[in-house]
Amino acid sequence: MSIYNRKLIASSDLFWGFEIIIDIRYYETFEAIINHFHNELLSLLKNNNLVVLYEKCQKCKFHCHTHTFEGLLLADNDIYLCDHC
Repeated sequence: MSIYNRKLIASSDLFWGFEIIIDIRYYETFEAIINHFHNELLSLLKNNNLVVLYEKCQKCKFHCHTHTFEGLLLADNDIYLCDHC
């Protein structure tokens, strides 16, 4: 895995375990990263006709408790995005 790749994992009752790997060089804010993660999850649900989960996911507000954007740039561990606070 590249030094620029970070694994993002959903910390969520409904979406626990969904994960993507991103290249941090393409993002300027943590909000952009979270939006990308959310859109990837929505796309997966929509493409697989998981209508109820898609609708619930649209209402999710993902965020991170453990890292700032700067911390994410230096992190070498998985980043969990929470939606249940």
